[in-house]
Amino acid sequence: MVTYSLSGKKNALELTRKIYGYIDSSNHGKYKYERPGILTEIDYEKVGNGVFFINPVDLNKITTEFKKINLKIKVYNLIIKT
Repeated sequence: MVTYSLSGKKNALELTRKIYGYIDSSNHGKYKYERPGILTEIDYEKVGNGVFFINPVDLNKITTEFKKINLKIKVYNLIIKT
């Protein structure tokens, strides 16, 4: 489980778009462009604001990308027993 916080950030919308990606439109919605984010190619499950689950194999990719955008994350290893 990975958590991050955007509180106090002036560019929170920009950071959210860099993390999750977004759909951009131009010419009054005539053209649509899918802009990729950090998590676009990674299998993740968003739990809430600033919280998502990832596969531990992808953790190194996530941490390096979040460091590039100067965002601190907290990582929790969860073990689910059935």
